[in-house]
Amino acid sequence: MGKSFKARKWGFTLVELIVVVIVIGILATIAIPQYLKATERAKGGKARHALGLIASAENLRRADLDAYVACTNATLVANLGNYVEMDAIAADPDWDYAAVATDTTFTATATRAAGGQNGGETITLNQIGTWGGTFTP
Repeated sequence: MGKSFKARKWGFTLVELIVVVIVIGILATIAIPQYLKATERAKGGKARHALGLIASAENLRRADLDAYVACTNATLVANLGNYVEMDAIAADPDWDYAAVATDTTFTATATRAAGGQNGGETITLNQIGTWGGTFTP
């Protein structure tokens, strides 16, 4: 007499596994671009915050010494560090900061580091609080 066939209780067929892999692939193609876009928006927010701190330091310096000062990442701490903490801003790996200044005006610029999704794009803030630039995450 023949043996009776007993079905396995905990196995998956090849078709079921392929369907799961396809569903995960579809979800990944939707999720990964959204994640990258969200991280770029967050980095833009970080740059806007840093520009606000630079603007505050420039305004405090002008009130103290009656002139704005030009600076770059390398000179932020030396030129504005007495007014606002600049160490983290100067060491930011995602953005390069600079301020172009005269005695009565300044424009602070954050330039997205090369190699990123938005490399080379900028965010600007001037002495009257006007935002500008090309950064579009």
